[in-house]
Formats: sequence, C-alpha cells, structure tokens
Amino acid sequence: MDPESIESEDEQTPQVAQEDEEGFDADDAFNPFASPSNGDSQPDSWKLPEEISVNSDYVSEFSHEPVGDHATALNSTSTPASVRKQRRDEERGMDAPPSVIHEGSESETIVQSKRFFGGITHATSNTSFSTTQTTDALKRRLIVWASIALVMLIALILMIMFVTGSIGQNKEPSSANEPEDDLTPRERALMEILSGVSPTGLHEVGSPQKLARDWLFHDDKLQLTPQEGVSNTTIVQRYVLMVFYFSTSGPSWHEHAEHNWLEGEVCASIHWKGVSCTYENEVRALAFDNEGLDGTIPDEIGHLTKLENLVLKNHQKLTGSIPTTIGNLKRLGQLGLYNNGLIGGLPRELYDATYLNYINLENNQLIGGLTLAIEKLRNLEKLILFNNKFSGGVPFTQLARTGIRLLGLSGNDFEGTLPESIQDLPLLEYLYLDGNRFRGTLPSTIGKLRLLKSLMLDSNEFTGELPSEVGTMRSIEFFSMQGNRLRGSLPTEINDMAKLETLNLATNFLDGSLPDTRRMDALSHMYLYQNELTGTLPPSLAGMDSLRVLFLSSNRFYGTIEQAIRNFNGPLEGLYLSDNSFEETLPASLCNLQNLESLFLDENEFHGTIPTCLGTISTLRQLYLFKNDLTGLVPTELAGLRALSGLGLENTHLEGSIPDDVCLIRPLKDIW
Repeated sequence: MDPESIESEDEQTPQVAQEDEEGFDADDAFNPFASPSNGDSQPDSWKLPEEISVNSDYVSEFSHEPVGDHATALNSTSTPASVRKQRRDEERGMDAPPSVIHEGSESETIVQSKRFFGGITHATSNTSFSTTQTTDALKRRLIVWASIALVMLIALILMIMFVTGSIGQNKEPSSANEPEDDLTPRERALMEILSGVSPTGLHEVGSPQKLARDWLFHDDKLQLTPQEGVSNTTIVQRYVLMVFYFSTSGPSWHEHAEHNWLEGEVCASIHWKGVSCTYENEVRALAFDNEGLDGTIPDEIGHLTKLENLVLKNHQKLTGSIPTTIGNLKRLGQLGLYNNGLIGGLPRELYDATYLNYINLENNQLIGGLTLAIEKLRNLEKLILFNNKFSGGVPFTQLARTGIRLLGLSGNDFEGTLPESIQDLPLLEYLYLDGNRFRGTLPSTIGKLRLLKSLMLDSNEFTGELPSEVGTMRSIEFFSMQGNRLRGSLPTEINDMAKLETLNLATNFLDGSLPDTRRMDALSHMYLYQNELTGTLPPSLAGMDSLRVLFLSSNRFYGTIEQAIRNFNGPLEGLYLSDNSFEETLPASLCNLQNLESLFLDENEFHGTIPTCLGTISTLRQLYLFKNDLTGLVPTELAGLRALSGLGLENTHLEGSIPDDVCLIRPLKDIW
C-alpha cells in the first residue's frame, strides 16, 4: 500500500480501538529498532497483550458505515458477551486473529490484531489458537527485517565503492569510458604527443596530467595545433609547465608568482613568473623561492631538456621524492631543492646529469647515502646535504675524481673516518662534517689541503691529538672541532695559521698551556672553554689586535690576568674567564677595554674591591663577578652602564646593597 492510499484511508476511517495503559503498539512490535515507551510495564514486543479494550464507536473497515443494530447489540446487557462478539465478527467478515487463552475461561478468549500502515485495531474472540497464522506473522516480520538489512548493506557497499573511486572513475579508464572518437582531430594529435611525455595520468580525473591536458584542449587561448607552425617541443614544454603548475597547486601560489601563468607565450617578453628562457624560446631555468608551492615535483620535469637551473626552495609543503627523470636533464648545472619537505633517497639517475656542478638539498627529510657513482659527476663543485637523514660512509676516493670545492654533509648520520686520501681533494675549500658520527684521529694529510678555508668537524667522535700539520693549512680561516674527544696539548704550529679567524676547540679534553699566538694576526674568535688547559695567560694575547672574543671558561688557568690585558689594544668585545683559578685584585686595566660588551670573571679567586672605572665602559651589557672574594661596596659609578642587562654579584663579601641608581638601569633585568 503506497503512502497516498494510506493517508486517504486514514482520512476516511476513524480509529476504533484505543490501547489501554497496559497495551502496546503493533508498529513497535513490528519495528526491531523500536524502544519501549511505557517503561517496565511495556510487554515483550514478541508477545500479544493479555487485554485489549474496544471502543464502542466501531466503524466497519470495509463498508465505512456504522454497524447500526450490531452496535446496539454490543451494548445490550441481555446478550451474552460471547454472542455479542461473535455477531460483531460476522458483520466485519474478518478472520479470527491468534488468541490467548485465559485461565478459567475456556470458551472465551480476548485477542488482538492490529492493522499496520493505516491501522484499525480489531478485537475478536476465537475458540482455538492458530499456529499457522502466528508462524506466518513471524515470517513476514523476518522478511521485512531481512529486506531492511539487505538495503542497508547494499547502500554501505555503494558508498565504499564511491569513496574509493570504483564507480564512475578508474585510474586508467578504458577507451570505452573515454572513446577516442569523441576527440577532435586536433585533440587526437595533441594526445599522441602528450602520451609520450606522460605514460600515466592523462585519463585520471583530477590528476595534474589530465588537468594540463584539458587546459591545452579547451582553455589555452593559444589553442596550439600540431604541424601548424607549432613544434612538438613547444607543445611539450607548455604541457610540462602546466603539469608542474597543477602538481604544485598553482592556483594557490602566492599572487605575484601565479599572476601571469596561463597567459600568452611562456617565453614572451614578460616570461611566466619563475621561468627563464634561451634565445630559442626554450626554458633554461625554473626558480621559485617561497612562492607557496604545495605538492610534488612531477616526473614530466625531465622533458625540459634545455633546463640548466632548477631551484625550488623554502616550500615546506613541497613533498614527495626527487624525480628519477632528473637524470634526463643533460644540461642541468644547478639543482637547488632546499628547505622543503622532500623525502626518499637520491635517485641513481641523478648521477646521469653529468653537467651538474651545484647540488643543494639541505633541510629536507632525505634518506639513504652517497654511492660510488658520484664519481660520474666530474663537474661537481658544490654538494650541500645539510640536515637530512643520510647515513653510511662517504666515498672520499670517488669525490676526489670530481671537481669538489665545497662538501657540506652536516647534520646527518654519516659515519666512518677521515682517510689519509683526503689529501686527494686538492681543490677542497670548505669541508663541513659536523653533527655526524665520524671517528678516529684527524689525519696528518689534512695539512696538504692548501686551499682549505673552512673546516667544521663539531659534534663527532674524533679522538687523539691534533696533528702538527694543521699549521701548514695556510689558507684556513675557520677551524672548529668542538664537542669531540680530543686529547693532548695544542700544537705550537697553530701559530702559523696566519689567516685563521676563528679557532673553536671547546668541549674536549685538551690539556697543557696556551701556546704563543703572536703571529695569529687575523684571529678574532678563540673558543677553548670546557677543556683541561692550565697555566697562565700568555702575554702574547695582548698583541692580538683582531681579537674580539676570548672564551677560556671552565679550564684550569691560574695566576693573574693583568699582564695579558694591560697593553691590549684590540676591539675585544667578549672576555670569558669564568670557572678558573685566577687570583688577584681586579685590575684597573680592565677599564681600557672600551669595546667590551660581556665580562665574565665569576667563579674565580679575585679579591679586593670592584674598580669604579668599570662604570665608564658604556658598551658593557653583561657583568658577572659572583663567587669571588670581593669586598667593599658596590660602586655607584656602575649606574653609568646604561646598556647593562645582566649583573651577577652574589656569593661575594660585598657590603651593603646595590645602589638604587644601578637598579634603575632600564635594560637591567637579570640581577644575581
């Protein structure tokens, strides 16, 4: 019965039977998901109620007319109840419903049958219980439940198939889904070219390849047509750039980067943003710096065969792996894919791009290692792989067959030793291996790298002594091996490193005294803290006219500092002598260091008073004198240190309090 007929019949047929408080709704009994409405008094929905009340305003279901005499008979007190009910049932012409026999009433039973979907509740009596009718009712209910469950299961399957793309979309639909007959001759000619560039994706709905294809077909204002004055190279180039555009979320690029893509010729007088071309109108460079690229680098990039520079940097959402097709770019000289989110390893095909002279892949999530095939890159001068997850050994022998000048492998998990054959890299100028797991001693052949300007070996596991041959590195400007396990004394030959500007050997186990440094004219930063160096400060320090930072904290130096600083004329900005055993009165010659910004003399054995002239060093920002034997008052002259932000005077024998004028220094926030 359809809903309309149900509604119509309900309008014509008033309801006759009303449930009493102990009754139940037949619709609920039929519905397996229904919940009881009368609390604990609700009977089990599988059971018929024991008692049903009958309304005297009964109307025949079939005639839709009052039953007249029989209605009177039903109300007559002279007619036995069983007779009255029998007559009523005969008038209705209804089959007797299943009955429930009550104890003590064999000839009379009260039963219920509800009409579902439009419903009139019939009440009648019968002398026997119909097992067949009960079974049929249960079967009908089970069939309805099974139908509902089947419909729900089919809907669930259809939903899963739709989400996974099994309906209406296949990754490579057959020609039946997209018949070639539907393509115009121009589109078929384009497809023949494009299929040689993109073996997959041209039919995949939503793929960058299909989006680029459809753009060429319909939206490209140039409407390029093969063999009509347009070369295949031009079509391929335009298509590849559009695949790149859609692969990296071109519509979401920063506005100034995207504004002229999709318009006009790629190599017009105003090139597409980030694109540079040759005189033959072929793309020679593709460069994007923090322009909102989001996605992956497509394989099709390998079809820009005249590409010389590919630089995509500072795009954290540029993910995926480096395409293997990079190896097809035989003219590629610079590959800069740094500060991105790239993963995977270096494709072996990369070593086929033999014209490469610059590779920068720093700050990604790349893994794997360097293979022996790197020797194929004979033109390679700069290899920068900082802060990735590379591991394994470094093929120094094979790198010696390249033109390597800068080798930057910091912040990875490379391991092994520096071999004696390091000398076979005579062109090497910059060697950065810090933050790895290199071990062993520094080979003496390191001294043969006469062009080496910067050596960074921090945070590894190097042991042993520094070889005296380091003094022969006459071009060295930056030498750092902080955070290793070096032992022994500093070789006197370091005095020959005339161009050295920074010496950092902090956090090792070096001992002995500080050697003569008078010939180290260029030295500006000396970091030797947290070692086991001993002795007094050499007077030669006063002759270092370029020295800006002297950091000797946490060693075993003793004696005085007066002789070392008395004649100091250099631009010293930081003097760090904390945690040693210096003992003397604080020398007034400290006041000659008028460029000083940081003075750390804490945790020593200085005594006497604080020189009042310290208040004249207007550049001083940090003054830490705590844990000494200082006496007297805190000079009010310190109020002249208007740049002071940190003052440490605790654990001394100073008297009184810090003057208010000192406490009111505006930048001063750190007072001990």
